[in-house]
Amino acid sequence: MGQYLKTRYPGIFQYVGKNGTAYGIDYYAGGKKHREIVGPLLGEAQEKLAEKKALAKKGVIVSVSQKRKITLKELKEKYGEIQKGERYFEKTRKYYLKPILEFFGEAKQLYRITPLDIEEFKKKRKETPTRWRRVRSDIAVNRELETLRHMLNKGVQWGMLNENPFDRFKDHILFEEKNDRIRYLTEDEIKRLLGVSPPYLKNIIKAALLTGLRKGDILNLKWSNVDLEKGLLFYTEQKKREKLSIKVLNSDMVDLLMNIQKGKNDRIFCGPDGETLKDVQRSFKTALKKSGISNFRFHDLRHTSASYMVMRGASMKAVQEHLGHTTLTMTQKYSHLSPDFQRSEVARLNGLCDEGIEGSKKLVRSDELIENGRQPEPYATA
Repeated sequence: MGQYLKTRYPGIFQYVGKNGTAYGIDYYAGGKKHREIVGPLLGEAQEKLAEKKALAKKGVIVSVSQKRKITLKELKEKYGEIQKGERYFEKTRKYYLKPILEFFGEAKQLYRITPLDIEEFKKKRKETPTRWRRVRSDIAVNRELETLRHMLNKGVQWGMLNENPFDRFKDHILFEEKNDRIRYLTEDEIKRLLGVSPPYLKNIIKAALLTGLRKGDILNLKWSNVDLEKGLLFYTEQKKREKLSIKVLNSDMVDLLMNIQKGKNDRIFCGPDGETLKDVQRSFKTALKKSGISNFRFHDLRHTSASYMVMRGASMKAVQEHLGHTTLTMTQKYSHLSPDFQRSEVARLNGLCDEGIEGSKKLVRSDELIENGRQPEPYATA
C-alpha cells in the first residue's frame, strides 16, 4: 500500500508507492468526492484540477469510474443540447445522428467504441443504399463519420471520455473526396439569370459573384460586419466557425451594398418583406428554369467568381485568398483556365540564359511571336 501525503496546495496530494512519487487531485463532481492520480509533475496536477473543477461546475460527470458507464445515448443528448441552435447542426448534422445510434446502439458505452467499430460503420454505411435506392456517396458517408468524430471530440472535452478512437488511426479514415467539378456561367448566362431574378435574389446572386462567398455566409451577413468607408467585410465563415475572415470588397460590391435598403433586422440580405431569409433554394431554381440554365447549383456561383478572376489575369495566390482556401492545392483546379496568364508569367524567364554573345540563339517572348503572326518554337533566333 502506498502513502497519501498532504501538500500545501488545496486539492493536491502526493502519492508515494513502489514506483515512486506522483501527484494526485481531489475534487467534487456529481455530489461526490473523487480522487485521481495524475503524474510526477506538480504543474500538470494543478492544470488537471482546474480543468476538473471547471467541468464540475457545468454539471459534467468526470470521475474515472463513472466515465465507463457513460453511454452513446447520454453523449448524444448532451451533444444535441449544447449544439442546439447552431446552423450547421440544425441543418444537417443532427440528421446524421440517427444512423450512428442505429449502428452502435444507444446503450453502447463510449469507452468501448473502437477503431474497428468505426471501420465497420464506414463499410456498412457505404454498402447501404439511400432511400431512393441509389448508391450512397463517399461524401455522405464522410459527413456521418465527421459527425461521430466531432461528437466524440466533444465527449473528451467534456470529460465523458478519455480519448477519441478516431485519433488512433494512422491513416486518414475518411473517403477521399474528388472536388474537381467546375461549372461556371458564361457572361450571357449571368445576364439572363440576373434578368429573371426578383430584386432580393438578384442582390444575393451579385454578392456571390463579386465576393465568392458561400450561400450560408452571404445570408448570415449583417450590416455590423461591413465597413463601407474602407471597403472591408468582417465575418466568420460558416464552414470554419471559429475563424474570423476579412475580405476586401471591390467598388461594384460596395455600390451594391450602398443601394440595398435595410430590412427589419441587422441582416443585409432579406426577403421581399424585409424578413430574414433561411434559404433561397426554391427561388434560385425558379430563376434557373426561367433563364434556361441547367446543371447549375448556387455553389457554382462561387466557382464562377473564381473562374473569371483567373481568366482575367489574377494569380492563383490571389484566388486562394479570395475563396479563403487553406492551401493553394485547393485552388489549383482553376489553373487550366489561364493559359495566357501562365504564358505571360513564364515569359519572365526569357533571356535568363542569354550569354550575351553576338549571333547566339536567344529566347524570344512567345506573346511577341504570336503578335507578329508566327507560332512560337522551342528556340528562335533573334
